[in-house]
Amino acid sequence: MSKCDPPRAKLMVAMLACIAVLATSCKRESPANAPAANGAATSATATAPVVLQDQVEHTPTYLLGITYPKGVALPPGLAQEIKAYADASRKRLVDAAAPHKAGDAGIPYDMSLEFRQIAPQAHGLIAIAADGSLYSGGAQGAPLIRRFLWDVQGGNLISTRELLNGDAGWVAISNSVRGTLIGQIRTRMEDDKQAPEDIAKAIARMEPIVESGTQPAASEFAEFEPMIDAEGKLIGLTFVFPPYQVAGYSDGIQRADVPLLVFQQYLNPKYRGLFE
Repeated sequence: MSKCDPPRAKLMVAMLACIAVLATSCKRESPANAPAANGAATSATATAPVVLQDQVEHTPTYLLGITYPKGVALPPGLAQEIKAYADASRKRLVDAAAPHKAGDAGIPYDMSLEFRQIAPQAHGLIAIAADGSLYSGGAQGAPLIRRFLWDVQGGNLISTRELLNGDAGWVAISNSVRGTLIGQIRTRMEDDKQAPEDIAKAIARMEPIVESGTQPAASEFAEFEPMIDAEGKLIGLTFVFPPYQVAGYSDGIQRADVPLLVFQQYLNPKYRGLFE
């Protein structure tokens, strides 16, 4: 897609506006008054603190905007994980733009990335979401989607690789998610007053895509958020899927809630206390 296409032009305008706001904010913060570091790196050899400070770059070949959570005290280990993801995403942008010069097709490339707290701290958990996009040529940008669920007591990220014991739990979660996603398609089409035969055709077309992206393996469910009720209790997990994994690009991010009862018996013992 050329730089002149309307969707691309709108993205550029939004990106420039974001950069202007962040640049103004950065000017107001002198180095002496910059936000304090959220903690030191956890490796034995690391000595520099992990600083999560909003970042803006405006060059002839790329535009960049990264924002971090405000007013949230993050453990050093979590801050390090967040910074590592931001740095890796920035490197993708810089590397993609490096061979180009101003005036090349699609230039400047751009990236926007926002980190935010997505749930109040509950039962020793801190949940941070990273959402954004990276454009490095082609018809559309690549989504940047990451979820960080931090176990405060254990001092580590909770990953799907160690969330459950055995494969049976992923079969249960896979079946639950598939039912939810197909149900969402049906509900949307019914709300749009689609004919029953059109709904049936759409579901038949989407079922293989959903099944392909929800195979019963931890790797298919890497991004997830806590489901927390009004009393602050952890009652399940919401799995988040980027475009293309279980739907078309234009359908955007897909989400599926999985109640605790679906996977409770398969939980790794070290995490059972979080759900009590």
